[in-house]
Parts: sequence; C-alpha cells; structure tokens
Amino acid sequence: MQQFNIRRIGSLIYRDIVLLKGAIVTALSVVGGILFIGSLFSLRGDHVVTANEFFRILFLLYIPLGLLFTFSIFKEAHNKKVNHFYFLLPVSPQERIAASWLTTSIIYTFVFTVFAFLVGQLAISIGSVFPDTDFHIVPIFSEDHWLLIKFYFFIQPTFLLGAITFTKNRIGKTLLLVLLAVFTLFMYNMILCFIFSGGTFDVFTSDPMSSEAFSLAENDLSGIGSVLFSIVLGPMMLLAAYFKIIEKEV
Repeated sequence: MQQFNIRRIGSLIYRDIVLLKGAIVTALSVVGGILFIGSLFSLRGDHVVTANEFFRILFLLYIPLGLLFTFSIFKEAHNKKVNHFYFLLPVSPQERIAASWLTTSIIYTFVFTVFAFLVGQLAISIGSVFPDTDFHIVPIFSEDHWLLIKFYFFIQPTFLLGAITFTKNRIGKTLLLVLLAVFTLFMYNMILCFIFSGGTFDVFTSDPMSSEAFSLAENDLSGIGSVLFSIVLGPMMLLAAYFKIIEKEV
C-alpha cells in the first residue's frame, strides 16, 4: 500500500474512466457537435479550415472541458454516501494523485486532440463534396495549439487541488484560489522590480543606457516570475493535493 505501483495506477485510471463513461460520452458528443458545426462554418468564404479558425474552436472547448473533467474525478470523494468506499481502495495517496493527474492531463489531452482531429477531418470530408471546397488535412498541430496545451498543463494542478479540497462550490472557490496565487506572485514581482529599480519605477527613464539596463533587469525578473509561477502552480499544487488526500483518508 505504501509502495508506488504503476499497475495499481493503471487500475485506478481504468476504474475512474468506467465510472465516468456516461458523462464522458455525453461531453464528447456535445463537443463533437460543436467542433463539427464550427468546422463547417469555417469552410465558408475561403473554403478552407485554417489553423487560426480551428484553434479558436479548440480554445473555447479544450480548457473548460478539461477543468470540468478534473472536478468530476474527485466527485466520489465528496459524496458522503460512498466516499468511504473510495478511500478504502487499496491505493496509496501518491498513486491517487498520479492517476488523477495522468487521467485529467495526459490522457485527456491525447483523447481530446485525436477526437478533435477526427471530427474536424470528417467535417472537411463532408464539406469537400460541395463545389470549390477541396479535401485538406485539418491543421490541428499549430503553434497556438501547443501553447494552449502548455497553458492547460500549467493551471491544471491548481484545479486538481481545488477538486479534492473543497466540498461545495468547488469551481468558484478554486478560481478564487488561482486569483489569490496570481495576485501574490504579481505583488512579489512588483516588489522585486521596486527594489532593483532603486525604490522608484521611473528611475531609469532619463537616459537611453539606463532605460536599456532597466529593460534587461525587467526581462530577468519576468523570467523569475515565470519560474515561480511554474513551481507554485505545478509541483507545489500537486504536493498540496497529496497532503489533502492524506488528510481526508485519516
């Protein structure tokens, strides 16, 4: 029970997917319909689904659906009638976190990407029947698409923590938690900028050399901020979720 076992993680992932298969099928059906209609509308005018057009559709669906899926994973843990069965499963807290993160990030992203590609390609195939519309491959793997996935992986651990921490109003409370974390790190960066600028924010505005020095310092501080955001909204949130699961098990 205290050892990290990949086979148990796989079994827990399979269990979560089986229990949520109804909700998953319903969500994919709705998303598929929106993707299909959106792709057909994108064929109007230039008769081509461009990378930007397809990305705009994905942007509206990928992150909200993923966060809702994240909250649904721990729905059983907050149900007082059945949560004791959930916490009596022969898996360790590390395996629960690993299984939940893999399911709601890696597996979800892979399934969503493949599903979106197939639905978009189906829409293009049907649209190519009409005049002036040629068959082409849906441009799903654009730079914006990878940035979208990166952003989701960046914020997802925070919502994973909120999903296991809060019992009621989980989404709203988690959003407040995210805003608080962002505001705290923003103020920390502002304090660093204030210190390195000599106590005033306009001290480097007098001559070009000083202005360039301030720009370089600002870039360095923005790098520090990115690292801090990555640590706080990534590993630290997963670690906090791990301790929260231990607390609930006890």
